[in-house]
Amino acid sequence: MDPAVLVAVAVFALLLGSVWTDLRTRTIPDAIPIALCALGLVAAWRHWHEVAFAQVGLGLAIGLLIGFLLFYAGAMGGGDAKLCAGLGAVCGWSQLLEVLFATALVGGVLAFWAKRRGQQSLAYAPAFAAGYMATIAITWTLGPCGGLWDLLTGGCR
Repeated sequence: MDPAVLVAVAVFALLLGSVWTDLRTRTIPDAIPIALCALGLVAAWRHWHEVAFAQVGLGLAIGLLIGFLLFYAGAMGGGDAKLCAGLGAVCGWSQLLEVLFATALVGGVLAFWAKRRGQQSLAYAPAFAAGYMATIAITWTLGPCGGLWDLLTGGCR
């Protein structure tokens, strides 16, 4: 099996763990973002996917910055912010932006649904997991110019 597929499956398994704990306890264990960072470093070192070391570091930094800003603004919890950083480390900065775009779309739907049910807040890990899966599925199906943004805007012709 292709190592990139195994990395994606491992990331999704970690995201499912975060979904499980976020839905049950409204927390995300620190071990999950740490494992995502470690997986990103090992995958880049072993060339298991197309994310280089520099992209791992930049993805981690951008994910941490975006997560911190959203946490500071009250838009997400601390565990979600750390999960954003972990995803940045494993995806690299360019794919992180695609994942966050898809996550925001899914999160908007989940927020609408939660509001209609009378909930004051929602667990955001399911949005991260769905955003990651949508991004991976679209990118692998449509090729390098087939990200979600390109699909919606008709870009990269």
